[in-house]
Amino acid sequence: MEILKRYISFIIFFSIIIAPSHAQNINQGKRQKDDLLRKITDIESRVREITIRDTTKGFSAPIKIDTAYANLIQTNVHAVRNRKGLLIVEPDWVPFSQNTTFRDTTIFDPAFLPPVFDGKILPDDLDFVSNNSTAEAYPPFHLISPDSTFAPALSKVRRVENLRRMYYMENPQKIKLNAMEFKGASVVSQEVVTPKNPFKELLSTEEPVTFTTPEVEKTPIHYLKWMKEIKGEHSMQLSQQSFSENWSGDNNLKLASYHKLTLNFKRKKLNVNNIIEWRLNMQKTPADTINEYNILDDYLRTYSTVSLQVKESNNWSYSTNLEMKTPLFVRNKAKDVKRTRERAFLSPFELNTGVGMRYELNKTSKKDKNRNFKLTADLSVFSLNYKYVRDEKVSVKQFGIEEDKSAKLEYGSTFNFNMTYNRNKYTKFTSRLKYFTNYEKAYAEWENNVNFVLNRYLSASLYLYVIYDDGVGHEKKDDKWGYFKYNQMVGFGLAYTW
Repeated sequence: MEILKRYISFIIFFSIIIAPSHAQNINQGKRQKDDLLRKITDIESRVREITIRDTTKGFSAPIKIDTAYANLIQTNVHAVRNRKGLLIVEPDWVPFSQNTTFRDTTIFDPAFLPPVFDGKILPDDLDFVSNNSTAEAYPPFHLISPDSTFAPALSKVRRVENLRRMYYMENPQKIKLNAMEFKGASVVSQEVVTPKNPFKELLSTEEPVTFTTPEVEKTPIHYLKWMKEIKGEHSMQLSQQSFSENWSGDNNLKLASYHKLTLNFKRKKLNVNNIIEWRLNMQKTPADTINEYNILDDYLRTYSTVSLQVKESNNWSYSTNLEMKTPLFVRNKAKDVKRTRERAFLSPFELNTGVGMRYELNKTSKKDKNRNFKLTADLSVFSLNYKYVRDEKVSVKQFGIEEDKSAKLEYGSTFNFNMTYNRNKYTKFTSRLKYFTNYEKAYAEWENNVNFVLNRYLSASLYLYVIYDDGVGHEKKDDKWGYFKYNQMVGFGLAYTW
């Protein structure tokens, strides 16, 4: 029983004396941890610490500017500080006048400020004792993430200091300013800073320069009613062949000439297009004692259209067209003793006109501006075709005209297609197709030309001209080609486009 009494007395003594002391130690340890956490997260004390460290190490323009504003607050505002040392001001108070604007204010990075020597050659964390490997193995423990504190800002400050330190050591000859010279210097207010123009003194003269305004004749501006486009194409190709006496063949000289003029006018929905072209192919053969030269191909052709667009963005338009065609020189049959004439001026003279619809398509590649495709189609449902032979020595039967007459008039339909395709800057393909029918007989001509531009003045070309005409009579039908006939040529020579 005595032992039980002593045990109970010991427990009571421990509860009264020892337990409160232990609890006090536990509470004290908790308060120390809370104070440590409060110290780490105390932003105001951290700012004050950084400010004191930066001002004691050297010149700092941003801190001096802050100090100037703090002095401005104390001077102009009757405010008191709280227990932490912070100024107590109005909630909507700002240390600037109401007319101050920051539109032209530049936020700078300290790393890009002018290099000023501040004497900090040795780093702050210089340590001559080797690091403990055990400490490196166990990184420091943080109660809160360093990213939520001033650790990134302090790390950036250290990087800037190291950057400036390296610049001091590697480029000492480029350091022109010293931070010691700026200690105690007053801050220049914005009002006394006057911009200086460095070009003002360079442009200043002892005597003023006077300028006289020249008199310019006034030209009245006229309203442009018509938009016009004028283009021209010219080419001349020459080929020559010669053979020795023991070589079978006749010496010859060939000349191919082609000229084309395009005149286009446009006013709102009205378009007027004109084409004038002349082609002449000649051949001179010394073996031909009958003809001094032979004309292989000769015609002067004009083609005009007047069209009125149906809608602004539509490719279709109402149109009327007129085509005239005639040779210019006399053309005789080769090596014909009778010198029979095949062609002459206005023999024949061909005229075709009609009304209908016109379709236009013009597309340019988005990748290559020189790649272009253009198509025009004139569909004249009602058309008139007229042929006339002026020279009596030219046979009229070869043009489908009765022997005792010199002219022929037909009614029908005409379809004209013109296509131009520029593959690139140096390759161009043109094609023209004409088809006329009086619903009994038909006449068609198909002209193709491939032009290869070598430079501005030289080019090579491939030419093919096919004609179909069953109106000449069945007695003129060829055994091999029927009502077809063609002319093809390969040439090289001069070319000019404008």
